Amino acid sequence: MIAGVVAQPLSYLTLSLQTTMEFQTYSHEMGKVVSPGAWIFHKGLTFTKRKSSSKMLKDLYGIWYVVTQLGYFSDQTFVERGFLAQQYPKWLKTFQKQLSNWMSQASPAEWSKLEAQDPSGKLKRLGFERSIKALSIGNAAK
Repeated sequence: MIAGVVAQPLSYLTLSLQTTMEFQTYSHEMGKVVSPGAWIFHKGLTFTKRKSSSKMLKDLYGIWYVVTQLGYFSDQTFVERGFLAQQYPKWLKTFQKQLSNWMSQASPAEWSKLEAQDPSGKLKRLGFERSIKALSIGNAAK
C-alpha cells in the first residue's frame, strides 16, 4: 500500500501480462489484451480483496459474462482454464475455494444484487453456480 492505494499481488498481475491475445484495430494497428481465461482467473483470485461489495459483485458478474455470453471467447476460457490449472495448481485451488465459499455464504440479498448486475436479466443464481462449477472442474458444459 502506497498513499492509500493497494496494488494487487505482482504474481497475479504477471499472469495477466503473460497470458495475452493479439488484436487488430480498424485502423490496422496491433495490440495485446489479457486473454479471457487469464482475466477470469485473475478476477476469481482477487475479487475477495475488494473492499466495496459492489465492485466484488461487478467482478463476479464479469466472470459469469465472459464464461457464458461471448461465444468463441467463452469457449476459449475452458481451454485456457486447463492450461492455467496445470501452470498454477495452487492458484486454481484458491480460485475454486474463493468462488465456492462466496456461493455458499452469499445471502439472498447478495444473490439479488449479483443478478441485478445483468441488464439483460439472463444471470440467475442457478446458471451462475452451474457456470462456475463447470469452470472450476474444467467441464465445458455451460
